[in-house]
Amino acid sequence: MARRRRLDVPSAEELAKLAEGIAAKPGDKPRPGLGMNVPPIARVAGEAAQQAAADSTEARVKAAQYEGDAKRYQAAQKAGLIAVQIPLEDIATDHLSRDRMAVDDDEMAELKHSIMAHGLRMPIEVLALEEGAEQPYGLISGWRRLAALRALSLETGKAEFGQIAALVRAPKDASDAYISMVEENEIRADLSQYERGRIAVIATAQGAFRDVESAVEALFAAGSKSKRSKIRSFALIFEELGDLLVYPTQMSERAGLRLAAALKAGQGQVFRHALAAETPDSFEAEWKLLEEPLKDFEAGQQRRKAERRAGKPQRHGVIELANGVKIEKINGPGYIDVRFTGKYADNEMVDLVMDHIQYLLEKE
Repeated sequence: MARRRRLDVPSAEELAKLAEGIAAKPGDKPRPGLGMNVPPIARVAGEAAQQAAADSTEARVKAAQYEGDAKRYQAAQKAGLIAVQIPLEDIATDHLSRDRMAVDDDEMAELKHSIMAHGLRMPIEVLALEEGAEQPYGLISGWRRLAALRALSLETGKAEFGQIAALVRAPKDASDAYISMVEENEIRADLSQYERGRIAVIATAQGAFRDVESAVEALFAAGSKSKRSKIRSFALIFEELGDLLVYPTQMSERAGLRLAAALKAGQGQVFRHALAAETPDSFEAEWKLLEEPLKDFEAGQQRRKAERRAGKPQRHGVIELANGVKIEKINGPGYIDVRFTGKYADNEMVDLVMDHIQYLLEKE
């Protein structure tokens, strides 16, 4: 019968030597039994765990990127930098009074041809209107492009022309919206001086600006001081004669400044009388109505300048206006008459003078 081997408990010194022998040394080759015979399922599990950790990190990085992209997209959309497709019927073109009064037929035909061939290259600008509005959006800029697409939609019946790319802006107030409209047209299309003056007056009347001076300063801030001064002159023409003029956009800058100078001198009623006399069929015919009294005014101005230079004393009993009207004071026994004579002396003018005299005499 074989003897059983006795198993003694190793001492602390023997355990230390055993640990030293097991510990890996630099340059040692793996010894059999220490990691060489790891079961396959354990190896696969370890590798999967490592891969899962890597995938988790990559997923977190991508998620952070997506979140950042989403925030940037939302910020750009809120700022009106992302174009969206809006049905044409959802856009109100009369939300703001337009600065452009008319569109040339040839220009519109060219624009339609360009859109047909290449599509719409530049989005329009709109703003969201009050909730419940019949049309959800109001047009800020891009009236010609919107009009061209509406015409193409009617002419072709194609669905592609039934909507338009638009930037949805959020202007701070009405003045900001008017500035956006004017700036866009100043860059893309040349407005007449009359159209510039007109929109300054209209924007002021709608409460967007304190007065016409402020409107011109804000709407045409990029223009020179001289340009803004000319626009103010044409704004005066619109204020005084806008309801009677038929072809104002064809008025040259020089002609407009001459007319504005006479209006500033109080000749508005004279020109209104001339325009009301007949309906012109062309700009040339309209200007002819204005030019005769304008020449009379300018001649009177030159005559008075010459008299002042010559030191000639001014007459007190008779006043001769630049338009040829003569005002004469006649003293009689117990009365003083004021007589008006001349081509433009009529009941309307005298009634206006009497109303003003009444205002002056009753003024506290």
